Amino acid sequence: MDINTILLVAAALAPAFALCVYLFKKDRVEKEPMGLLMKLFVFGALSSLPVLICEILMSKFINATFVNLFGLGVMDRFVNYLYVAADVFIGVALVEEGFKWLTLVWLTKQNKAFNCFFDGMVYAIFVSLGFAALENVLYVLNNGWANAVSRAILSVPGHMFFAVMMGYYYSRWNILEKAHKAEKWFASKGYIKIRQGGFNYKKSKKLSLFVPILFHGTYNFCCMVGESWAIIAFLAFVVFMYVHCFKRIKETSNSDATNEEYITTIVLRKYPELPEIIKAREEVTEIN
Repeated sequence: MDINTILLVAAALAPAFALCVYLFKKDRVEKEPMGLLMKLFVFGALSSLPVLICEILMSKFINATFVNLFGLGVMDRFVNYLYVAADVFIGVALVEEGFKWLTLVWLTKQNKAFNCFFDGMVYAIFVSLGFAALENVLYVLNNGWANAVSRAILSVPGHMFFAVMMGYYYSRWNILEKAHKAEKWFASKGYIKIRQGGFNYKKSKKLSLFVPILFHGTYNFCCMVGESWAIIAFLAFVVFMYVHCFKRIKETSNSDATNEEYITTIVLRKYPELPEIIKAREEVTEIN
């Protein structure tokens, strides 16, 4: 391996490593175990292998579908937009974010270290940056230094931005699911009657997958359409992602607390009478 190749690999890995360090520093309540973070990064990178297979199969399926529907002739603008949308939202975004999501849930959902709200964001980003790091090495080795610079600014941060959305809703799912269980327990003991159907964690579970797919697909769609308006939309979208996602990371880090604190807060917000009911029950028990 010559020096230029070594430098290219280093340049390809540097953006992902730098963003991982940034996230690690932002995790202020309780640092995550280094072993877990390394596992998330590595398995995020390994997820690119089944992703590649699925993307090839999905591409063939989408191409065959459009050939059967519209023939082999030149497609008009609307059909071209439809084809690009199917390719990027289903053939790419769904596959890539789906495997990242499965990796994230598999490695962290039941992990005892997942005890703060910000943790979900850290986990999702480490998985995504592991995926982005390996992808970036392959692209940069094939396309050289110009590609290394552009991907360091756009593609690698892009994967992190999609993960910010995934991690935010993943943490909401985790907190609301635990609050739902606490709510059911209090109801089973006769302390409360469940209101408004209970805490709805299933919505956040769905959003933890669908929102990053939407962002990823939109990003790729604007890149692939090849129209002047799409280039402008892409640049505006990138600026929006930079501002919105770094702001969300900062705000979530600054307001971070343990799961217990979050659960207590939202349960008492919904059932403010609960402390008095518990206190009254305890007094009756002491008297008896």
